[in-house]
Amino acid sequence: MRKLSIVTLISVFFALTLIVINIAFFIEYKRQISDQEFFTFRRFLVAMKMMHDNVPDRNATLAKLGIRMSDHDKNTLLQEGEKILEDAFADMMLYEKKLYLVPRKPPHPPPPNEPFIREGAFPFPPPPPKMRREEPPVLENMEETSFYRLIILGSITNTLLLLFFGIVLRKVLRLSHLKSAIRTFGNTKKFQAIDVESQDELGEIASEFNLAMEKIHLLKEARTLFLRNILHELKTPIMKGKILSSSIIDTKQQSQMERIFERLETLLGEMVKVEKLSSDEWILQTQEYRLVDVLDHAMDLLLLGDTKRIHISPQEMAPLVNVDFELFATAIKNILDNALKHSSDDVGVDIDQESINIWSFGEKIPNERLDFSRAFNRAVEGSNSGLGLGLYIANAIVEKHGFRLSYLHVEGQNYFTIHFSPNTLHVK
Repeated sequence: MRKLSIVTLISVFFALTLIVINIAFFIEYKRQISDQEFFTFRRFLVAMKMMHDNVPDRNATLAKLGIRMSDHDKNTLLQEGEKILEDAFADMMLYEKKLYLVPRKPPHPPPPNEPFIREGAFPFPPPPPKMRREEPPVLENMEETSFYRLIILGSITNTLLLLFFGIVLRKVLRLSHLKSAIRTFGNTKKFQAIDVESQDELGEIASEFNLAMEKIHLLKEARTLFLRNILHELKTPIMKGKILSSSIIDTKQQSQMERIFERLETLLGEMVKVEKLSSDEWILQTQEYRLVDVLDHAMDLLLLGDTKRIHISPQEMAPLVNVDFELFATAIKNILDNALKHSSDDVGVDIDQESINIWSFGEKIPNERLDFSRAFNRAVEGSNSGLGLGLYIANAIVEKHGFRLSYLHVEGQNYFTIHFSPNTLHVK
């Protein structure tokens, strides 16, 4: 299902509601006009019957029915008016917003047959002439047809719906303001409380959000202060150790001590990376690099005096990847370091257009250690083989670049593969 905002759904609902209600009012308006015309026509027919019966005080009787005799010309009404209803004796016409009943002319009687006269006989006398009846007059409706009540009802209904829609929309738009405030808080390090504009449910949500974000802000400040203090406290002895190691006379011991402190300094830097990656504060500085150059820098980060155990398969093409050079080299370094630690044999590196694969001989990694998405795994914290921080950092860096890290154990070999996204890979 496609994503639809609440504002869109509410707007569509109110628009459909307005359309349906106004269509219903229009249909009712037409029905009332039709009923009014039908009842007017019946009043006209009753009036015609009364006039045909020659009731006394004809005008007063017609007035009681809301009808009067009209002075309009019948031909004008028939030619310029609109026929509404009709029967065998009259037509009801609409002319200048008024209803008229126009009687039809009675049909002419057929001519009488000539009487048969025999020769020498007397003819029959002709029939006496019939009295010519008076032609019915045009009748006019005097009652005013008004639909103001229906129009007022429709206007009030539309106004109330629009008013209710405005109130609901105003409330819902405050959710958008709340979302913007949450996004701003996520993108900046400075906490700014949201204005509580009302005491309803949305106001309570804003108040609770302010309390929660204030607590998170205090935790972030405490974490930053703790990180700065621990870095300061750890860097000082490491620096003193590096200075003291330079005074050792034995060159071999001096080199070992310097490597130890360099390793400690590297681990300290990786702890900083763990903190930044876990808090999602690391901003990538990506650029296109040759993958072999990134791999070469990763091997330099291992601080190994001898890298003969690492074998890189020759490749015909040099893939280019769009990555953060230092960060991605750290990910490859951690995977190489993990392979070197858990295998006494050589470590192989295969590069192709879609991935970089690091493999080594060794036992299969237990399932409880394969969750690279957590920095600390309770299932292995008591073990002597480490906490898996290196693979956690590697997986976090790989995912931050939009890549994927996979693990496979086949025939006594461990395979760690970084799968590149097609949009970030080029071949040179």
